[in-house]
Amino acid sequence: MSVTQKVEAAAVESIGFLLEERFSLVALAAALEPLRLANQLVGCTLYRWQTLSLEGRALRASNGMWVTPDGTPDAVGELHGLILCGSDVGAQQQGLELERYLRDQARPGMFLGALGSGSCTLARAGLLEGYQCSTNWRCYGDLQRNFPSVALSAQPFIVDRDRVTAAGGAAGLELMLHLIGGRHGQALVRAISESLEFELIRCEPLPLRVPWHLGEGEPSPKLREVISLMEANLEEPLELRQLAGFVALSRRQLERLFERHLHCSPARYYLRLRLVRARQMLRRTRLSVGDVASGCGFVSAQTFSRTYREHFGLSPSDERPRCLVHPALH
Repeated sequence: MSVTQKVEAAAVESIGFLLEERFSLVALAAALEPLRLANQLVGCTLYRWQTLSLEGRALRASNGMWVTPDGTPDAVGELHGLILCGSDVGAQQQGLELERYLRDQARPGMFLGALGSGSCTLARAGLLEGYQCSTNWRCYGDLQRNFPSVALSAQPFIVDRDRVTAAGGAAGLELMLHLIGGRHGQALVRAISESLEFELIRCEPLPLRVPWHLGEGEPSPKLREVISLMEANLEEPLELRQLAGFVALSRRQLERLFERHLHCSPARYYLRLRLVRARQMLRRTRLSVGDVASGCGFVSAQTFSRTYREHFGLSPSDERPRCLVHPALH
């Protein structure tokens, strides 16, 4: 049975992507590509999307590129969802006009979302009170301090009723795949993932999840939160002082917490998480060793290869199944 046959007839869903100044172009592209492929693979229009800015003017992305949106919010037709694309360099103060507009969109049958630091803008508009939220790590502390009614999550993306948030980058892609799967089924999600050569690695628990039975007593909620932060930030590893600060602990307190429950240092545990993710990527994707290294937070392929061999006893290239090796490498 083809993907087309498996997707039931449904009304076209229209989604607006509202851009903030210095928005992350990577996060926007990652969120749009699954929608494009959904239409292409099924052979009909399941989704329409438009890029928007409050004034309709071109905006500079965080990488310096200028992007001209499709129009202003007032110029588009009815939307089923609106996703705010936040700045990649921290939350931006866009003013009361943006917050008023977002509040006006919070109506039945409409979902609101954010990529990266866009969640900070939603919070300032009062639109995340009582909701779970995923955000860019740069905004985590600000949200924690200033919006205690927002339930922060260290997961890469969160869908909570009519609010959808993602930490940015590839997390936006995972969020859109989740939304597509909920509406049109997992067969289409698998087809999109195969087209992107993308593995839903985060949908499977890591083999090195916390072995609580090895520790002393019940695990601390703060330890769970730190490990969730680690798992959500493997591509750009956080420093130990940042992890400790997010859960209001000193660096030494965090080290003692890991020693007590996991019998290893936070740095060692974080490294193991990154290496296990790398092993999954090597076994299940055709990404180059360099891309895997970058995706797991290593500064160079050489450093990654040396660390991988020390940990697993074989090189990254030896780890890869021959069915995933490019023919030119045989």
